Amino acid sequence: MNKPNKLTFPLLALSSALLLSTSVLAADDKKPEAASAPAAPATASATPVVAPPAFTVPDPVAVVNGTPIPKMTFDQYAQRMGGRVKTDTPEASKALVEQLVMEELLVQEANKQKLTDSPEIKQQLAMVERSLLASTVVRRMLSESAPSEDAIKKEYETAVAAMKGKEYKAAHILVDAEDKAKEIIVELKKDSSKFAELAKAKSSDGSAANGGDLGWFTPSMMVPPFAQAVAKMEKGKFSEEPVQTPFGWHVILLEDIRDATPPSLDELKPQIQQMLQSKMLNDYLEKLKSGAKIEVTEIKVSEAKPAAAAKEAVKEEKK
Repeated sequence: MNKPNKLTFPLLALSSALLLSTSVLAADDKKPEAASAPAAPATASATPVVAPPAFTVPDPVAVVNGTPIPKMTFDQYAQRMGGRVKTDTPEASKALVEQLVMEELLVQEANKQKLTDSPEIKQQLAMVERSLLASTVVRRMLSESAPSEDAIKKEYETAVAAMKGKEYKAAHILVDAEDKAKEIIVELKKDSSKFAELAKAKSSDGSAANGGDLGWFTPSMMVPPFAQAVAKMEKGKFSEEPVQTPFGWHVILLEDIRDATPPSLDELKPQIQQMLQSKMLNDYLEKLKSGAKIEVTEIKVSEAKPAAAAKEAVKEEKK
């Protein structure tokens, strides 16, 4: 078995993050180009004149100090909030517009303060730009090579084959000592119809109120000793020897057995599509990596002190 590449796990983490970030960028490619507005005519009036916007907006939802907020911005903002913002009523739409107005006022104030000249702001904007560009490349790659129906069906058939097995319907009585379990078995041998009655009276499990009923389950849902005991039992029989698990001692009644029913293709399709897209993205990243010249330098701990450690160092220096 080949030794895994040191960059494999970071690529997997990156692919997951990029898949999540691309979902909110679907409308970005359709932005119309803004037309330049004619220059404002000169005026001799001493009254201050608000400069017109650099482009015309046909259907602004608001105009703040002469700057329009396009309906497209309103729609994109609602979409990117992922359903957390409702716009299906006039009141809800008005509330969202008010948020956009306040945001525009803050942006205008930031421009007055020339915050875009701040090195810190420039660095953060560069990081946002990097993320946006990377996400856009991923989104376009996935849209051009979406998983085919045949690939989805094949993956579904593989998953279903792995799900084949049995499901069991059982009840149990749980006690804290082997002797107590053996006493219950003696009583059941006299009259097995008393199982539910005994479960209600003696079981320490939460299922006692329902006569010990556990419903339908697969072996993987139970601890191994319990699952192994059930798999060896006959339908309609109870365990004639106590079954020990980390929870205590069980007396089990196997009520029914059936073939496991896997989910339908429609139920699993979203999960399969996401899994296939993750694989496609990881393959794409591996391809980019294999065709690139990458030199990774080791970061010294002293050059990247945690924030808390850096603060403590400053305190010590002041002392």
